[in-house]
Amino acid sequence: MWEIEIDAETPIEAAKKALEYQRDPFGQATVFDVFDEDGEVTRVDLLDLNDTH
Repeated sequence: MWEIEIDAETPIEAAKKALEYQRDPFGQATVFDVFDEDGEVTRVDLLDLNDTH
């Protein structure tokens, strides 16, 4: 599941905008909260990973 807040007139328009953001190779979505099967969350910042890994 991926969550994002988007202003749109219809659910279809919102979904299309979300897909555009998700596929943008220059997008700024680089921090993710990842939930495991127990509901524990790990925040992953991909920009930090590029610097340290």
